Amino acid sequence: MRLIPQQQSEDVDESGSEPGGGEGASPNIDSVVGAEGDDATDSAAPASAEGGIRVGALEAIDPDAAGIPVEGLEPFPGDLWSGSRRSRIEALLPRLPVAAPSFAMRRLALGLLTSPSQPPAGEGEAGALALARAERLVAMGARDAALALLESAGPAGAQSLTARIENDRLLAAFDLDAACAQILGKAGRAGDGYWRRVRILCQAHAGMIEAATLGLELLLETDTASDQVFDDTIYAMAGLAEPVVDSMADPTPLRVAAWRLAQLPIPVEAVARAAPDVLPAIVVAPESLPGARLLAAERAAATGTLPIEALRDLYRTMSFSSEERADALAQVESLEPPLGRALMLQAIETETAPALRAELLAEALFLAEAQGAHGTAARAFAHLVGTVPPAPAHVWFGAAAGRALIAAGELDAAARWYALATDHGSRNPEALRASLRLWPLMLLSGDDDHLTKAKFDAWLALRADEGGRTVAVARANWLAILVDGLGGRVDPQVWDRLLLDEPPVAARGPALALANGLLKAAESRQLGETVLLALLLLGDAGPAAAGIATVGPVVSSLVSADLQEEARAIALEAALAAGL
Repeated sequence: MRLIPQQQSEDVDESGSEPGGGEGASPNIDSVVGAEGDDATDSAAPASAEGGIRVGALEAIDPDAAGIPVEGLEPFPGDLWSGSRRSRIEALLPRLPVAAPSFAMRRLALGLLTSPSQPPAGEGEAGALALARAERLVAMGARDAALALLESAGPAGAQSLTARIENDRLLAAFDLDAACAQILGKAGRAGDGYWRRVRILCQAHAGMIEAATLGLELLLETDTASDQVFDDTIYAMAGLAEPVVDSMADPTPLRVAAWRLAQLPIPVEAVARAAPDVLPAIVVAPESLPGARLLAAERAAATGTLPIEALRDLYRTMSFSSEERADALAQVESLEPPLGRALMLQAIETETAPALRAELLAEALFLAEAQGAHGTAARAFAHLVGTVPPAPAHVWFGAAAGRALIAAGELDAAARWYALATDHGSRNPEALRASLRLWPLMLLSGDDDHLTKAKFDAWLALRADEGGRTVAVARANWLAILVDGLGGRVDPQVWDRLLLDEPPVAARGPALALANGLLKAAESRQLGETVLLALLLLGDAGPAAAGIATVGPVVSSLVSADLQEEARAIALEAALAAGL
């Protein structure tokens, strides 16, 4: 590697001397790198063809600009926050929803939190945004990404946060040996209420229950924040309280570890409020009832913190008799919904005849939709839907199969069912019905971007016959707004029909300030703020529960930000939930 300019190196002879110098003389360093001093950076000239090295000082590394790669995710551009004010972003980022049952929202949130980019303009404490991003990553169950971000950014205060994240991961995995080995070597944390409770848990784990209760008594005499749920669990292990879990308590890694150590079942009511990062810990808790574990697994799969195959495996472990599996349709409605889906999966996997398998699948998907769990069931049963061939004998199954495959993200497979139904629609009423049922979803998925009046009228008539005119018109409004938001074409006669027809079903309106901010951010091409406000508008309930007045602006704003794929995914999630 050449360290001095080419011209000067040629002036030095092979013996190491240069003209005008003595034996072994070396080039003048100042002439190579420039004079050092306070003015070195300002006086340094750019490198030229004649040689020379630019000298300057590195700017301080901004921890808030750090980012990390995420497998399968394209990072946002480095000017993500261009045009945004730091004070606004610092205030809104901690409110970023992380529990929405939406894969599209999760991908957007991960991109927003992990992409390397210059922070928004404005005064602020260095590292504050990096810490806020890491906290949101933990809340959404992406602990590995949070740890990697903190390691990359290195903001002040990262060491204590990193230690807690790592310890929570051990507690959630119920690896108390490793967690306790870590805390016993951290005497400096004795004053922190969290770490003192971890030490108390470790004493109970080691069988030193008297020491644990003594430590708890001493802790309660301090001004440390209380945790009545955890404290009662320790007292229960010591025989000083009733061994019960408060069904209204929010599960945390520390509480779940304490409950499992005390062999207390985690109630379904607590699972329903658990944060995404703790749901996998409840899934593997054998102390809990099957219904609670299944609910935790379904919620974890919906929020992206548990692979769908893990949910299927848990379904398969549920105990049912051969008689129950053989008569699943008669048994399923008497069971808790998650247990019913487990029974249906086992019954469908046992059935080998495609026609009978299709009947069971259609009933399972219909029941799941009535229970508000169509998306989860569709992803869990997608591998079974794929075993029923799109053949004329099964064309009646086309609508249910296509909707399930679209919900599972398998658009090509859904398109084959749509093509089958469309080809046979002119001579088969069931095929025509399936084709019309799938038409809006195929329109939104990109098969075509033109909402024509003729097809719209036929579809609206079918839906009015099935569910009543009021509901059909409400769905028609959803369809037109979503197609328009995605940049498609809507025939003017369709708008006329909707304007003059019965009013749609009332829908929850968006938060006005957020909606106004989203509109202005999209108009100003502020990418990061557009994504952040779009996610905040959708909220923790996601597109499935948001009203048309919310989803429409979100979709169109994401399209304006060149995020067509994400906008389309959110539109499809909302459309499926709306019954399209």
